[in-house]
Amino acid sequence: MTVLRTEHTARLAIEPLRVADAPALFALLADPQMYVYAPDTSRASVAALAERFEALERGPQDGSGEIWLNWALRRLSDGLPIGTLQATVAEGSHAWLGYSLTASAWGQGYASEACIWLMRELPPRYRLREILASVDVRNGKSIALLERLGFECVGTEPAEVNGEASTDHRYRLACAPGH
Repeated sequence: MTVLRTEHTARLAIEPLRVADAPALFALLADPQMYVYAPDTSRASVAALAERFEALERGPQDGSGEIWLNWALRRLSDGLPIGTLQATVAEGSHAWLGYSLTASAWGQGYASEACIWLMRELPPRYRLREILASVDVRNGKSIALLERLGFECVGTEPAEVNGEASTDHRYRLACAPGH
């Protein structure tokens, strides 16, 4: 199991996601706006969200070759949670990036700030060659964010959102040699 510690950016506390975060994050993560383009759904109760967080804390099955990294994002200005940040790492190879912010935090640069932190910190820690992301082709805000951060669209793939067929763009960011 990978041990995470709290990190900070200029405006964010990036804290290891724990079961104890479920009550504070439940209302945020229950917002249907967060799942318009996401393959996940909100949890029906705080207990169900805590169960999900417990599974994330346990991590992947032994032998999977993956490392699961999950953080809660909090604004430093008021300590309030605004979302989550995730990375699924195949050490020495690549990581899949994921983020989810409450609608009230959209358009304020928090997702950029969290992703920039992750892009700086993960490659040297895990010897990554690339960071990957998948985003629904209709999610213009996330597409714009990834492209601003230097990710390159490398193709599309079938996906599913809310039980309906969809299409995702696959994005790739090459990590600097020597990381």
